[in-house]
Amino acid sequence: MRCDVVRERIEESLELPARIKAHLQACSGCADYVRRWNLVQAGLVALAKEEPPQASLGFAERLVRRLESARGASQRRQQFIVEAGRRMVYATLLVALMLILGLVLPSSGPLRTPQAAESILAEPEVATMSPDQMIGIPDTAYAPEAAENPNGAEGAQIK
Repeated sequence: MRCDVVRERIEESLELPARIKAHLQACSGCADYVRRWNLVQAGLVALAKEEPPQASLGFAERLVRRLESARGASQRRQQFIVEAGRRMVYATLLVALMLILGLVLPSSGPLRTPQAAESILAEPEVATMSPDQMIGIPDTAYAPEAAENPNGAEGAQIK
């Protein structure tokens, strides 16, 4: 027989069958378990025969005070948890609101307004002329290096 089956049968029955007694003689672990089980049963029988002790003077008042203080501590602990949770929710909402405002609202400031961006980033306007308008304009207007170099465009050095 297996030890766990033997131990269950020991706990269930008062009289042990011959197969279990044979197992107990062969297995020292189960024999020790039977010895401890018998001690527990004897202790419970002895405890049932004793009369319960009488409560001391003021026992009921001390018990009520302890129960009330335990209830008060439990309520304080629960109130702390509620307050901490409420603060966490407020902080999360504040962070979410700031993120939403940062994404939704246009950026502002002295260099970020549309007027300042136009004045700072404005490029000089370049006048363009059609080929018909270029007639009569000397070539030096197009190549200032040629005007400085008397040898012409061939002798101009690239700087």
